[in-house]
Amino acid sequence: MARRLLGYLLQRRPGAIAKTLGKTTGWIHLAELQRRNVEPITGVSYERIDDAGLHICVDGQKRILDVDTVVICAWQESVRDLQDALIAGVVGARDRRSRRGCRE
Repeated sequence: MARRLLGYLLQRRPGAIAKTLGKTTGWIHLAELQRRNVEPITGVSYERIDDAGLHICVDGQKRILDVDTVVICAWQESVRDLQDALIAGVVGARDRRSRRGCRE
């Protein structure tokens, strides 16, 4: 019998999940997530949340995660291109952070 997927751990930065965690505790957290059947996905750009689920883009491929709860962890690397452009007074600035090869 296949184990039920508990959830997803998403990270915008590509590469290893929890790479910045301490060496003595990082592996413990990752082992617990794996034990609880949490799927890690890296290199994610967030598109939107609607009744279908959480829309993401990974490696140029769109995915919809069937979720009923979304927890946002704000400890990720900031991407402020749009904010900086708006502060600088650039009219028509475009936020490029969530496009990473995805097409509408």
